[in-house]
Amino acid sequence: MKTATNNVRIRAMLKPKCKKCGGKKFWKIRRDKLKCRNCRCEFRFKLGNLNLTIRQWKKLLKWFLRCHSINVVVDETKISKYKILKALNLIRQLMITDVPDVFEGVVEVDETYLGGQKKNKRKKQLIKEELEGKESKRGFGTTKQPVFAILARSGRVFARLVDNVEAKDLIPIIEKKVKKDSIVCSDTWRAYTGLATRGYVHRTVEHGEKEYVDKDNKSNHINGLEGFFGYLKRQLAARGGIRRSQLPFYLSEYVWRYNNRDLPVEEQIDKLLNLVAKT
Repeated sequence: MKTATNNVRIRAMLKPKCKKCGGKKFWKIRRDKLKCRNCRCEFRFKLGNLNLTIRQWKKLLKWFLRCHSINVVVDETKISKYKILKALNLIRQLMITDVPDVFEGVVEVDETYLGGQKKNKRKKQLIKEELEGKESKRGFGTTKQPVFAILARSGRVFARLVDNVEAKDLIPIIEKKVKKDSIVCSDTWRAYTGLATRGYVHRTVEHGEKEYVDKDNKSNHINGLEGFFGYLKRQLAARGGIRRSQLPFYLSEYVWRYNNRDLPVEEQIDKLLNLVAKT
């Protein structure tokens, strides 16, 4: 009875329409079908242009949100691997759109680099980097993928892959995503030098001097973003390697998971179903 009630609630929230006449009033009939009260057309309400019912979407998302592998999702849902991969690809693309529009108040900005450690790379990859004169060192000048992130003290975060971490790459993003007069906390990287002249209150901590919290102002730190970066890297490392072309989608997934970490799984499922319904 509980499952049936949840299905009715979700259907009402997603507002299905009759494929034939566009009606919005239905009867629930056999085999998870809906029957239009206007033209009597029978159909299954499917989301995302995939041949999946709401019940299948719910099962799939439940196991996905629990961070299980594709093989486990296939075993638990009895859905083909092809459909699951297609559905999860759609979900990750939609997660990119579900981010805060503008940050305000006290925000943190920082950059990091994504890429495996040298000791974990394949011998073939190491030989290629050596021939090309590249190194897998840490920080500025590395061949790894740079990521820039903004975090509000409320706990919500925004992250994006960037080509470089100079002022011309980072300042436009900050101006677009952070409201003027906000307090921006950062380290002393040169790209953030001009923030005070652009209408922000700029506060810094000197990581090079082992300063992680300002002694005179305990609210001046970027420890929130450091925590997010740690979470992001642990999750990516657990996957055993991701192609660089797929990295934007996995980054959006873990940003979304982090922003919705306090919601129960049922509410996270409903939120994702609403995103799928808009496609």
